[in-house]
Amino acid sequence: MLEKVIKYAIVGGLGTIVNEGILLSTKPFIPIAISLALAIEISILFNFILNDIWTFKDSRKGKIMTRLWKFHVSSLVGGVVQYIIVIALVVLFIHFGNLTQLLFLLFFSSLHLSSLYLAIINFLGIVAGFGVRFILSIRYVWEI
Repeated sequence: MLEKVIKYAIVGGLGTIVNEGILLSTKPFIPIAISLALAIEISILFNFILNDIWTFKDSRKGKIMTRLWKFHVSSLVGGVVQYIIVIALVVLFIHFGNLTQLLFLLFFSSLHLSSLYLAIINFLGIVAGFGVRFILSIRYVWEI
């Protein structure tokens, strides 16, 4: 099991690079809430492929599309944890006058938050979602 945890963490580390890269490269052009959702989705697909062919290659049961669906659902739970943490921490860094202004900044405009702060905040969200994703992956997706 330790070997699987290590492999899962390595894949997660690579997925983090994908996630951070997409988030930081798209944030100047699209609202942060959309940029974050896109980064989470693409990294979920990236992580599934690597986990399926490397981490859990000996634990594959059923059809690949079924595993992909299960991984997607379980990862979205971890993604929601990440999303909530990131948005909450971003809100702490933004000085806003009212709720309407905050919602506009998050969903309809390019947020001018330092890339370093955003990368750190996003990493904290990823770490928070890691445990949830791993437990659901071994119990639900690959049924170990």
